[in-house]
Amino acid sequence: MKRTIAMTGTTGFIGPHVMERLLADGHELSCLVRPGKAYVPVPGVRYCTGTLDDPASLKPLLEGAQTVVHLAALTRARTEAEFQAVNCDSVERLIDMAKAVSPAFDHIVAMSSLAAVGPSCDCRGVCEDEPPRPLTPYGRSKAALEAMLRRRQGEVSWTALRAPAVYGPGDRDFLEYFKLVLKGWRFVVGKRNVMSLVYAKNLADAVALCVDAPAARNEAFFVADEGCYDWDDIGTMIERALGTKARRVRVPFWGVWLASLFSSALAPFCRKPPLLNKHKLAEMSQEFWVVSTDKAAKALGYVPRWATGEAFRITAEWYRENGWL
Repeated sequence: MKRTIAMTGTTGFIGPHVMERLLADGHELSCLVRPGKAYVPVPGVRYCTGTLDDPASLKPLLEGAQTVVHLAALTRARTEAEFQAVNCDSVERLIDMAKAVSPAFDHIVAMSSLAAVGPSCDCRGVCEDEPPRPLTPYGRSKAALEAMLRRRQGEVSWTALRAPAVYGPGDRDFLEYFKLVLKGWRFVVGKRNVMSLVYAKNLADAVALCVDAPAARNEAFFVADEGCYDWDDIGTMIERALGTKARRVRVPFWGVWLASLFSSALAPFCRKPPLLNKHKLAEMSQEFWVVSTDKAAKALGYVPRWATGEAFRITAEWYRENGWL
């Protein structure tokens, strides 16, 4: 069914993929853009300037909206309070404003994370009914987001999508590994880590299903590609995607620990919080970050359209076509 959708995170990595899929389904979109943020307008999309920390600026975005698709999030911060303020508290204000300006508003689809639940015990993957055990401030802020959504359930329907590591065209995190492999280096850090991945367009499909399916209301879902992978598997897929061969180098975990100490020491002098810190080390020390997508498959009919190896090939082509490699 065609719906009027207000969307945040429009200019981020995942946003354009979700926008493309929702437009293909015939939905009407109004999309939030931060003041001064450059973007390429997409025909048929209404753009509204505003910020999540200024609720009044969100009024034009939310007028007439039936569904809010909330993708914006803070993935790096200096304090836990910063994570909480952006990833949970601002979403509650977003809901309040949507309720105030749009009588038609009845559903929010919010991007959560596997980090909200924590690592799995084995390759079978963590399920939605397992209690949350987040390891990091980011994970705790996403767990708080989900708790807030449940608390507001009598006022508005919600869906939380828990994504593992996301990759695809526009992503800058996996880009760094592509660059290393292209230079002839493939690093494997510490002991074996097994993880789920999700291609951005597979994730966009899941968002679209959550907008449309009544079974998505008031539920959380894990979404991922088929299978699970360690860094050897990922390196091999990237080699094939790039048509090159890299030298495999194993890096002991203590080497990463030292790099983390150095990174943390430099943090006060850096404009952005460092990617490598004690919280990232805590995640890297876990053997399994694997999810089960059984619930999404049964309730939503979610089946990833792109296999991981093919998705890495498409991503490599996009990087090259856009001058990122």
